[in-house]
Amino acid sequence: MSASRQPTDNIDPNVKSAFARRTLPGIACLLAVALLAAAVAVIQIARTIDSDALVREHFLTGKAFEAHRRGMSRHVADNAFWGDAYANLSSRVNLNWAYEQENLGPSLYADFGYDAVFVIDSEGKTTYSVVRGELVQVDAQQWLESGLQNLLADARIALEDDETSAGILTAEGHPAMATAAVMTTGGSDIEEHPGPASVLVFVDLLDSNRLLELGEAYAVEGLRVDDSSERIDGALTELIRLDGSPVRFIWSASQPGEYLLWMTLPVLGAVTLGLALLAWLLLCQALKTVRIMDAGYKRLASSRTALAASEERFRDVAEAASDWIWETDQNAQLTYLSARFQEITGHAPATWIGRPLIDLLVTDHAALQDWLSGKHSVPLRCSYHAADGGVRHCRLSAREIRDDGRLLGYRGTASDVTEETKAQARVQYMSQHDALTGLPNRNRLRDYLEGKLNSLTTASRLSVLYIDLDRFKPVNDTLGHGAGDEVLIGVANRLKQCIRGDDLVARLGGDEFVMVMSRLQHNEDIEMLCARVVGAISEPFSYEDKLIHIGASVGIAVAPTDASQASELLRCADIALYQAKANGRGTWCFYGSEMDKRLHERRNREDELRQAIAEGQFEAYYQPRYLSKDMSINGAEALLRWHHPSRGLLLPEHFIPLAEETGLIVQLGEWVLREACFEAASWADDLVVSVNLSPLQLRVGDLYQMIVSALGDSGLPANRLELEITETALLQENESTLGVLNRLKSLGLRLAMDDFGTGYSSLSNLRKYPFDMIKIDGSFVTGMSHSNESHSIVKALIDLGHGLRMRVTAEGVETLEQLNLLLADGCSELQGFHMSHPLPATELNALLNSTRPRDETKQ
Repeated sequence: MSASRQPTDNIDPNVKSAFARRTLPGIACLLAVALLAAAVAVIQIARTIDSDALVREHFLTGKAFEAHRRGMSRHVADNAFWGDAYANLSSRVNLNWAYEQENLGPSLYADFGYDAVFVIDSEGKTTYSVVRGELVQVDAQQWLESGLQNLLADARIALEDDETSAGILTAEGHPAMATAAVMTTGGSDIEEHPGPASVLVFVDLLDSNRLLELGEAYAVEGLRVDDSSERIDGALTELIRLDGSPVRFIWSASQPGEYLLWMTLPVLGAVTLGLALLAWLLLCQALKTVRIMDAGYKRLASSRTALAASEERFRDVAEAASDWIWETDQNAQLTYLSARFQEITGHAPATWIGRPLIDLLVTDHAALQDWLSGKHSVPLRCSYHAADGGVRHCRLSAREIRDDGRLLGYRGTASDVTEETKAQARVQYMSQHDALTGLPNRNRLRDYLEGKLNSLTTASRLSVLYIDLDRFKPVNDTLGHGAGDEVLIGVANRLKQCIRGDDLVARLGGDEFVMVMSRLQHNEDIEMLCARVVGAISEPFSYEDKLIHIGASVGIAVAPTDASQASELLRCADIALYQAKANGRGTWCFYGSEMDKRLHERRNREDELRQAIAEGQFEAYYQPRYLSKDMSINGAEALLRWHHPSRGLLLPEHFIPLAEETGLIVQLGEWVLREACFEAASWADDLVVSVNLSPLQLRVGDLYQMIVSALGDSGLPANRLELEITETALLQENESTLGVLNRLKSLGLRLAMDDFGTGYSSLSNLRKYPFDMIKIDGSFVTGMSHSNESHSIVKALIDLGHGLRMRVTAEGVETLEQLNLLLADGCSELQGFHMSHPLPATELNALLNSTRPRDETKQ
């Protein structure tokens, strides 16, 4: 050991000085060369960066113009290929539609910044022009200078591929981006005009402000028109106008490389000085370290043996990524615990040394012995009690400690997996339970049902209650989803109070719940439970000082009577629930095989109704209305009939309710409206056609636009169309319906309240709606002959209508006695089988011709 230190101790100081003199200049030269190379590299990189930035800015500038051209082309195509624009601007110019209604007027300047909009006919005449949002009379040829003819010619060529044309023109001394497209019907049913269509042109002046906006959108600074004639290298791009002349655009190049040089080169100089100083200090430190290393060599040799044993111990456990380390003897008694043991468990290692490992762990003794005596290829998962009393989970790994083949003990690690175990348990719980209510979800319900059905005996029954909340959707719509969530949690708590033992209540999602009961052997018991459930849910819920009232409907299926499979049992309960809702909601219904048949029949009827709409199996009949003063026909009500392939002619009561439920009434209503308008257009000018509106039509779709389209296509004046709305619909949709009716009334058509007297609407409601007429429900008219009360009601309704300055029509007049009474009471109009049944259009026309012959001089 001393011999090895001797050369280091006796190093001559002159040798050390010569070593320093030779080494320090070499290190300095090496650093200088490296820093010079770095400076050259930075300069080259800066030039490359500037060059790449210029290329990128060239690309972005072109991209900006191209994107602007595509955007304008898309906008001009959207408007030129629009049927309404074709109808109102191509052959004739409808200024009210185009400019006053802002379909192709000021909004294009305000919203998109288009400086000019022109419509140019096939002869090159400008028929419509809007400049900066103002309607002006200006010739596009003069305003756009040269090149416009090329743009128009390109647009007509592009029409063959449903495309547009675009290019650079000159307007008001500035370059301008212009796009053009030939106006078409856009594939609509609008009739095409003879001859070539007009061309729609959008123009955007590329003045200084507009160019700056385009440049900023694509990170190009200071984009502008180059007005100088001198040559500019680099930040320049050139576009060709449609007349062949060039226009040059320039911008301020960013030059990030030059900025990099100014930032980097001073830093390199400072780094050079710093490294030189650092090299000198390191050299001094290296000479000092040589002396220190020799002094520490002896201590290193003395600890080598202990280090070898330590290295062997830690090599054995290096693969396990341990949290704490343990060792036992061959009898599994602890002989070593690392300091990490106390940090994790809270126990002091000294209190466990010498005690069996099994005392610390919560596991089977035999299982631990078998695991230790095995190959330990699979870690052992177990738990233990920490010092604070809590249970923690760990994963043990182990290796045998042997000396010359003799077993000395075991060594291993314990990795804490408490959080991992809790997370896995949480994931397992969430996969089986609803996140909002904490109830079992559909997966848990399926597993539970399958387990119960597999263990079901011939003498036992399993009852499934499918529960759906009534009037729950308005809670979300009016009070928000927070209120809805609170109600669902409250429902879950109330349902849990209705079950016992190992029964189950689950939430399937939305407002649907399922209860599974295994102790109810009689239907009476099930009905008692259903009464409890419906009663519990009917109790009001409190949310933010508001009382929320909902209800529940219940469908019941019983295994094994109704089904023996989980999915089939739930389906049966769902069918029973559907029947319970059909019976009036707030009740319950047992599944029966006939329900399947009724459901199948209803689906068949729905399919038949859809097919009938697609195949046009419907026909409009018309029931005349008569003026009481001279019993002349003043109009007719359109009524729907279905020519069913197998059931013959069906009246509305056989299919309208189904159409209401399925939403098909919207399609049927539109068909009847258009059919009635086209038919009434051929009648005398003073005859009115009335069409019934479904409540669903008031809420779904654009009813206003549908009526405008029907009137426009048929040519029927709005004052000859009357819309009938039931009083019940007004009660269901009070505020929203008022807005819809006021908008419809603005068209000039008539509005009638149908079935008046059956919906219990207040007089104030009747006064605020814009009705022209009320129709007395036929049930009151029928009772007039044999009931003074019915007659008094009809008389009061007639007086009420006259008091409100409304016309009054009596429906369902079937006898001469009823007719005479209504005439005596002053009813305005009459309608019923006594005068005429509903007639097909041909028969109605014959009746009109016979009772109201047309004046040939007026035809």
